Amino acid sequence: MSEGRLCQVQLLDDRKLEMLVQPKLLSRELLDLVSSHFNLKEKEYFGFTYVDDTGQCKWLQLDRRVLEHDFSKKSGPIALQFLVRFYIESISLLKEHTTVELFFLNAKSAIYNGDIEVESELVFKLAAHALQESKGDYTSDENTRAELKKLPALPTKVLKEHPSLAYCEERVIEHYKLLKGLSRGQAIVQYLTLVESMPTYGVHYYEVKDKQGMPWWLGISYKGIGQYDQQDKVKPRKVRCVFLTLSVGEICVI
Repeated sequence: MSEGRLCQVQLLDDRKLEMLVQPKLLSRELLDLVSSHFNLKEKEYFGFTYVDDTGQCKWLQLDRRVLEHDFSKKSGPIALQFLVRFYIESISLLKEHTTVELFFLNAKSAIYNGDIEVESELVFKLAAHALQESKGDYTSDENTRAELKKLPALPTKVLKEHPSLAYCEERVIEHYKLLKGLSRGQAIVQYLTLVESMPTYGVHYYEVKDKQGMPWWLGISYKGIGQYDQQDKVKPRKVRCVFLTLSVGEICVI
């Protein structure tokens, strides 16, 4: 029987990679392997997350062996997610089309899952851009409603804020019609430009407690480290700028 442990990596395009991770495999080498499936050259922005037995989401440390991390002791494959780890001020700083597309898929997933807090009207506009990217120009209300149900575009929180799904779809359709003629690449760029303007974009939140035992959110991003109230992830109480300068620009080390 081969040494190692079976690992399943969830990719940003919804594919899953299964592989046997050998005991000596470094996390950096795993990143190389996964990046090769996208022909991804700017891999320095990406990493892998996993959930430990306490329910905490953690990042693989690239200088450590994969199997040295505190994975769940439950039987079955190690579950990893391939995600954007390091954000930058603007996608215009990225050099490769593949990298931009992966940032787009990462943002779309984060918004749908509620990892990024977004106002409803902006969600509708973003959903319209996602439709333009995947299906091209608007053809009919019927087709749009059918395609919108297939897309990860409308977060549960947004749906609960409005009278019905039909109302939300109508708002998306209004924005979608205005995008006629926009190319797939333009739709992606405009989508990311809208997302980049949001204060919660690119922030990794961690639940912490101060010396008095009071809970806070610690938000870490390329802008620095912010301290947030439990009920407000948008406006930080304090911000401390801590940056590491690399060849790819200024990014925050998490």
